[in-house]
Amino acid sequence: MEIRRELAGAALPSMSLLRELTDQIVLDTVFEQAPITRAELAQRTGISKTTVSESVRRLEEMKLLLPAGEQRGRQGRVGTYYQVAADAGFVIAVDLHQNEIRMCAADLFGRPFLESTHQPAQPRDPEHIARQLRSIITGAIDQGTVGHGKPLTIGVSVANPVDPRTSAVIPLEDTPYPEGVFQPQEALAGLTDAPLLVENDVNLAAVAERWHGAGRGADSFAYVFIGVGMGMGLVIGDRLIRGARGVAGEIGYLSVSSQPPGTQVRHGFARAVAAAGFRAQQSTTDGPDSVTVAREILRRADEGDDQARAVVEAEGRTIGEAIATVCAVVDPELVLLGGPIGSHPALLEPVRAAVNALAPLPPPIESGALGDAAPLRGALAVALRRARADLHTRAQGT
Repeated sequence: MEIRRELAGAALPSMSLLRELTDQIVLDTVFEQAPITRAELAQRTGISKTTVSESVRRLEEMKLLLPAGEQRGRQGRVGTYYQVAADAGFVIAVDLHQNEIRMCAADLFGRPFLESTHQPAQPRDPEHIARQLRSIITGAIDQGTVGHGKPLTIGVSVANPVDPRTSAVIPLEDTPYPEGVFQPQEALAGLTDAPLLVENDVNLAAVAERWHGAGRGADSFAYVFIGVGMGMGLVIGDRLIRGARGVAGEIGYLSVSSQPPGTQVRHGFARAVAAAGFRAQQSTTDGPDSVTVAREILRRADEGDDQARAVVEAEGRTIGEAIATVCAVVDPELVLLGGPIGSHPALLEPVRAAVNALAPLPPPIESGALGDAAPLRGALAVALRRARADLHTRAQGT
């Protein structure tokens, strides 16, 4: 039924294409509902039982589906449950985080079987980070191929924008750490034939919140990250907006209205409201890093410190002004705050107050649900989606 509806009014496709479409629908349904019988597959997909049975037979021959026991406890013909073969393949996700490199390998149902964290290589320069990334991925491939098949996709989260045409990392001014300026494609060249998906960490955090977190009910929302740097992931009509050159959402480059003419600097908004902005309120550059200073101010604000609360309200108001500008341009139905600073509850009310006062139709402002794990979850999610989509094609070529 779904296939007929999609093809209505179009030229009739070949039988081989129809079979491929059916197989992909059956595979997708098994991923969502396994273990599942052929009768249940027909019911869930709207495809005839005969067509589903033929699809299951083909997928068994490709060694993508395997029997997973018999259906008992009901009258009539005994049904056979099916599930995706355990060795059909796996995916790898890596988040090049400022404090550590995080890796997760998972089966095609998204169940992790290997997770690790690594301290950034020293000295912290792009060449050392590139070698460390290659070593981490090599180890994951070696361990994952035992019992899980081949790596099907690798997802990598990086700090900088990524060109949507070439997947090249784009170095920008004020990149906070060297993990954001090397090229993963070069670092991993020749290691595997699995597709490499490289994406900006804030964009991936937005994807993760859309599929697994606080954005699940919203087709259009903005995810605003505030930490060492500042950025925004924008989902409109259930599509991630990346821009022509990958820099959509770089709101750290907005101008700051409080600065007098002639004194504005590039990336001035991030300097004013990210971690460095909180530190500037202390009138010192000594002591802990900026994120630690910001968290301390937020903690003191929670405890009722008047000076700290004034800093948080000022920062929240400035952040809210930027979000109100975004609302006037794209009208999201929801805004999520994330990152080590942005996710702190003390920021919510001043940000909400500013947006409510300035936006044409203020949307709800909430905290993201996935915290610091969001970029890695997003890298895993996009890797899984690509691997599942490619699974049938790869099996046909073997």
